Amino acid sequence: MSSIGRFSMVKVVVAICILFSMLIIPAKHSYASSYSYRTYPEGNVGILRPEIGAVLNFGELKPNTYQFFLNGQEQKVTYDTANSKYNYLPSTDLKPGEYKAQLTFSFSGYEPIYLNWTFTILPNATQLSTDITAEQQEGLKAINDYRAKLGLPAVKLNSVLNTAAQKHAEYLYQNNIDPIHTSVSLHDENASLPGFIGQTLKERSQYVSYRHGIAEDVAYVHATTAEAIDSLFDAPYHRTPFMLTGLFEVGIYTKGDYHVVEFGIDGIDLGKSPDLDVSPRNNDFYVPTQFDGHEVPDPIRNYPKAEYPVGYPIMAVVNDFEVTKVSNIVAELRDSNGNKIPIWINSSENDDHLDNEVMLIPQKPLQLDTTYKAWVSLKATMKDGKTKPFTKEWSFRTEPKEGLGLLTLHSDSTAYSAEMSIRGLNRTHTVSFGLNADRYYLDSFPFSMKKKPYITDGTSYLYIRDLAAAIGATVEWDDSNKAAIYKKKDMTVIFYTNRNAYAINGKEYPSDAAAKLIDETTMIPVRLLSETLGAKVDYVEISRTVLIHF
Repeated sequence: MSSIGRFSMVKVVVAICILFSMLIIPAKHSYASSYSYRTYPEGNVGILRPEIGAVLNFGELKPNTYQFFLNGQEQKVTYDTANSKYNYLPSTDLKPGEYKAQLTFSFSGYEPIYLNWTFTILPNATQLSTDITAEQQEGLKAINDYRAKLGLPAVKLNSVLNTAAQKHAEYLYQNNIDPIHTSVSLHDENASLPGFIGQTLKERSQYVSYRHGIAEDVAYVHATTAEAIDSLFDAPYHRTPFMLTGLFEVGIYTKGDYHVVEFGIDGIDLGKSPDLDVSPRNNDFYVPTQFDGHEVPDPIRNYPKAEYPVGYPIMAVVNDFEVTKVSNIVAELRDSNGNKIPIWINSSENDDHLDNEVMLIPQKPLQLDTTYKAWVSLKATMKDGKTKPFTKEWSFRTEPKEGLGLLTLHSDSTAYSAEMSIRGLNRTHTVSFGLNADRYYLDSFPFSMKKKPYITDGTSYLYIRDLAAAIGATVEWDDSNKAAIYKKKDMTVIFYTNRNAYAINGKEYPSDAAAKLIDETTMIPVRLLSETLGAKVDYVEISRTVLIHF
């Protein structure tokens, strides 16, 4: 089985489900003005104490008084001025059955307004899930780490969304839903199976009486919740909800290998940032190099000759509530030498799972520790039929070692984001090899050495494969010349073990400290590193540590 990141991957599945239940319905008229509203809850509800009320926009018209009735009995309703919301929360559990709700508003000089609606409390209704587990806290931290990386506000846990996530995860687990060997979607439920609360995301949102827009990601993977969220973000279709400017709260639940994330979206806020947002973000310093797939739908399904692994997918999203689709896509990706990188471009023009998103997929894995420049131009079509052009050019750098970006992000996402804004790509990595140690440190994170440093006749040697792994290079063995071939970007260094010489890009140089073949492994003398690596090398005598800056 293939792998993503640092954990064994069984399956990551999501057919991005996004519902904007905050959409305002057509306005109804009073004698003097018009208004818009949305009432809640509606339909079948599985929560014993749902919030009951309405979000209204009277414009300049202000009511003198308002009253709320539930099954004919007046109840105390509160008004949230910031969100234009009239809300009632029952103090006791509601009994199963149908309920009739009414809000009345009186105005000076105008006819009153009456809002009437019904909902049904189901016989199997339960309490909201209010306990927060350590896994949920870890999942929330992971999501907010990515929000910080994207330059977006942090989100919070919501008990209603937690309940929705828990119910759906338990349904998937209880019924052993198998997305690998069957065509069953992880986003659907079957009414004939135990634990059913709603066939679709819309019905499950209604079941828990959630009144905002909602999106859902589901991962099927043997991993921690935080690791599952890492895999969801790396998968391009899954990444979209993380990038929404209107995202403000989430629900998270893990049951077995099923990880469910519900995203709460403020539909009104989506219109506040009509911009082209991208991931990786400008000046990101630790971008992964590749993507191994394991996503439904498959991002490269439309390209018959495509195969995994591919380069790390790049997402561009027009975060504007008024956008219906993007088109006329022109995009390119170039490396630090200006070479054009072959990419596939997915958009609403060729991908029925995309609307206002564009996906750039490098056809081959990117190189480690390499700066890339991306450019995207597109046209966004608005709800009123008008179009608006967007263009963006930005740069990012790939991580020097697989997994280093995750370690750096999750250790301190605030510092990670600040470094992008303050220092940009004008930074270096540092790797330290202690000559008496069995671990090396890359940007302060420890990694095990495959072979400890070797010291003989006053000369210290490092294992070439440990060295290459630390600074994003590759190593091959040339048996005919008894030499190790070290490659990084456009530099090739040949370390001969049978004579006092090395070669850089085909030009040979003599050396009084040649590489050695020790126990069938190539060891490089420390004194040779500054001459051959194209990096700044320091030696700290007191700690017997080699520092390589690149």
